[in-house]
Amino acid sequence: MNYLDDEEPNNTQDELVFIVPATGDDDDSSYEHSEWKGKSQQRQREIQRRQSVYFAAGICLGLILVAGIEGNVFGEFISLFLRLNTAPSPTTKICAMDEACPSMNDLVDPNGRKRHQNGVDISWMLDFAIVGNSKCGTSFLLRYLGKSSPDIYMPPDELCKMSSNKPDELVETFYDQSVIHGKFPGALRSDEDDNRMVLHGLKCPKEIATELGLINYAKFFPDMKFIVTTRHPVLFFQSFYNYRAYGNGELPPPSSLIGACVEGSPYVCNKHCAISTFTQNVCTDRAKFHHFLSRFGKTSMDSKEEMSLLQHSMGIVPIKGKIFLMELEQLKPSNPASRNIPDDLKAFLGLQHDLPELEDVVVAESTRYTDPTRTKYFINICDDEHSQLRKVLVDIGWEASEWILKYFLQSDDVVVSSREEFIALIGKWKEDPCDWK
Repeated sequence: MNYLDDEEPNNTQDELVFIVPATGDDDDSSYEHSEWKGKSQQRQREIQRRQSVYFAAGICLGLILVAGIEGNVFGEFISLFLRLNTAPSPTTKICAMDEACPSMNDLVDPNGRKRHQNGVDISWMLDFAIVGNSKCGTSFLLRYLGKSSPDIYMPPDELCKMSSNKPDELVETFYDQSVIHGKFPGALRSDEDDNRMVLHGLKCPKEIATELGLINYAKFFPDMKFIVTTRHPVLFFQSFYNYRAYGNGELPPPSSLIGACVEGSPYVCNKHCAISTFTQNVCTDRAKFHHFLSRFGKTSMDSKEEMSLLQHSMGIVPIKGKIFLMELEQLKPSNPASRNIPDDLKAFLGLQHDLPELEDVVVAESTRYTDPTRTKYFINICDDEHSQLRKVLVDIGWEASEWILKYFLQSDDVVVSSREEFIALIGKWKEDPCDWK
C-alpha cells in the first residue's frame, strides 16, 4: 500500500505499513537530523559564478594591458567588470544602490533582540510557517510546497528556532536567501522575474504546542500566515507512538500516557524530549488540537459553552495572520476533500504559479519500518487492551470537533478547503475509527 510518508492506513485494521520521514515529523526526534546551515545550493552556485567572472575578467584585463588600450575603453571595461561581479544571476536580486542590504549584525545580535533595541525590522524575512501537527502530513507539505513551486523557498528540514527562543538562528538561515530573492526592503529585482516575490516558509510541527513558539512569531513576524494540519486523535496517537517506538525503543505502556506530556505543564517538551522525558512527548493531551488552535486568539472565548471545551492553561497569543486548516485525509488524492487543495493553497499564500495536483507530487524517498527489533514495540490501537485509551481519545475528538466547527471556523481568519467535506471529516472525530468498516 502507498501512503504519504508520515501517515498510516486510515483503516487501522488494514495491513499496517509505517514509513519514516526522511527528516522526521517532529523536531525532537532522536533520528540523525541534518541541521540547516543557511548555505543553499543557489548560494554556492552564485559563488562559483563569481569565481568564473573573476577568472574571465583577469584574462581580459591582461589582454587589454598587453594591447596597450587606455582611456575610456579601459574605464568602460572596469565598469563592466564591477557590474558583472555584483550583478545577480537569473534568480538573484540585489538591494538598491542607495540602500545597501543590511549585514547580519544589523539584524540580530547573539540573543536575537537587536531589532528591539534599535528598531530593526525582520518581519519581511518570513511569510508563512507549517506549525502543526506532528504525524499529520507536515513533511509531505514541506516537500509539496518547497519543491513544487518557483514562488516558494523553504529549508529542506524542520526549523524549530522560535520554540527554542533562537530567532537569531532563524535569521541566519534565511539571510542568504533573502539576498538572492530580493526580500530586503528596497531591493532591486530583475525583469526576468516579472516582479515575482519569492515567499519564505518553514516547517516545525510542534510549534503551537510549545510555550514560546507562537509568542516569538507574534513578536518577530506579526503578519505572517500559518498552515496547520490535524487528524483523528486516535489515529494520531497510534502513528506518533509507533514512530517514537521505532526511533527510540520501547516506550511506556500506552495506558500510562493518558494526560499531559510533561508533568505539571500544559506544553510539550521543547528540547531533547525523546530522551529526557518519561513520555517522549507522546501523550493523549497532544491530540487536543483544539487547545493548540485556541491559542491563536481567533474566537471570543467569552461563553461558558466555549470555555467548557477549552480547559487548559496555555497562554493565548492573538495572531494577526490568517490560518489555513487541514485534515490529513485532505492530502490523499483519492479523497474528494483534496480536490481543491492546490488552488486553495495557491490563493491563501498568494502564489503566482499554479501548484501541481497532489497525485503529481513525487514523495521523497523514505525508510520503511522493517527492523523487527524495533517494530516489536508497535501497538495496534484497535486491540482490546487499548479500549480505555481509545475512549479518552474519542472524547478528545468529540470536544475538538465541537469547538472547531462551532467556533474556530466562524472566524474570517480561518481558511479551509472544500468546506463541506472538511466539516464531514472533522465530524468523524466523534467516532472510534476501529468501528469503521
